[in-house]
Amino acid sequence: MIETILVDDEEMALEALENRLLEIGGVSVIGKFQQVSEALAEASSLRPGLIFLDIEMPGVNGLAAAETFKSSCPGAEIVFVTAHAQYAIDAFDRQALGYLLKPVNKERLIKALERYVGLQARKENTHSIPDEADQVQRKGSRAAGDRLRLQILGSLELYTADGRLLTWRTKKTKELFAYLWHHRGQPIYRYHILDHLWPDHLPERAQGLLHTSLYYLRSMLKLAGFPDMVTFGDERYWMQVDGLASDMERLEELMEDPSVHTGEAVLLYRGDYLDREHYDWAVPRRYEFRSRFLRYLDRALEKADGSEQEPLLRKRVELEPDKVEYYDQWIAFLEQMGDKESVKRVQAMKADAEEQAHVRGEINS
Repeated sequence: MIETILVDDEEMALEALENRLLEIGGVSVIGKFQQVSEALAEASSLRPGLIFLDIEMPGVNGLAAAETFKSSCPGAEIVFVTAHAQYAIDAFDRQALGYLLKPVNKERLIKALERYVGLQARKENTHSIPDEADQVQRKGSRAAGDRLRLQILGSLELYTADGRLLTWRTKKTKELFAYLWHHRGQPIYRYHILDHLWPDHLPERAQGLLHTSLYYLRSMLKLAGFPDMVTFGDERYWMQVDGLASDMERLEELMEDPSVHTGEAVLLYRGDYLDREHYDWAVPRRYEFRSRFLRYLDRALEKADGSEQEPLLRKRVELEPDKVEYYDQWIAFLEQMGDKESVKRVQAMKADAEEQAHVRGEINS
C-alpha cells in the first residue's frame, strides 16, 4: 500500500485527486492539506512515501516547498500537480517522479504510481545488503570505479562511470552544478547562489528558478545513481563530492610532485578552469589555477630530462603565447635535440606571435 499525502490550496482539487487515487486502488491517503505549513508540520510524523504537491499556491511555490519536504521526509517522492500548462506537461516524463496537469488524467496518474512502485523496487534491490562486510565492499567499489567523472578544465562535461555523457536540462542546471562543485562540499547560503546565478531577477522569481534548476539537477543525478548528491539544510546547499572524480583534482595531485607523471599532467590541462562556460564567478579561480599550473611547469622543467621537456615547453607557449622567452627556450631545446624541422616551425610561431603583438600595440596606441 502506497501511503501518500495531498497538498493543494483548492479543496475541490484535493477531493478530486483523492477520489481518483481510491478508484485506482493500492493507495492510502494519510493526509490532506490546504496549507503547506500544516503539511510540513505533519509530514515528518506521517512519513508518507509519496507526496502530491500543487506547484502554484497563494504565496508559495511548490518547487520551493519541495525542497523543505525533501529535508523533513528524505525518503519521500514528490509528484507535482498544476493547473498551468506553461510548465510543459511532459518535462519530467523521463524522470522517476510524476508531473500532472489538472484536471488529473487517470492514465497519467496510474503512470506516476507505476513509476513510484518501480523506483521503490529498484531502491530495495540497491540497498538490500546482507551484512556490514558487504557494505564496506560496496563503498569501496564506488570509491574505485562507480563515481561520476567530471571534466572541469576547458569545458564542463559530466560522465557516468561507464563513459556515458550526461546531458543538462537547461544551461542554468549545468551552471548550478558547476557552482555547487566549485565550493567543494562547503555549504552555500541560498542568497549567494541567487546573487551569482540570477543577479538580474527579482528575489521571488530568482528563487523559483533556483528550485526548478535544483529539481532538474537532482532528477538527472538520481537517474545516474546519485540521488543524494545535492543536500539542503539551514538555508544552505552543498554537494556531496565524494561521488565525483574530476580532472582538476587529479591534476592537483600530480602537481604535488613535479618530478613524475608530467606527461599526464600536461594532457589533463585541456584548458583553463571552466573556460568555455563563461561563468563570471569562476574567473578568480580560473586565473589562480592557471598561475599555479604555470609555476608547476617551471618546476617540472627544472627536473625533466631529454624528451620529457618538450611537452612542458609546448604547454607553456600554448598558455602564454605572448612570452617571447618561452619560444626561445623551446627553440634552444629543439636545436639541442637536432630537430631542425621543429625549430623552423617554432620560429615561425614566434614570428607570428610577435607580429600579432605589434598589431595590438598599434591598435592600442
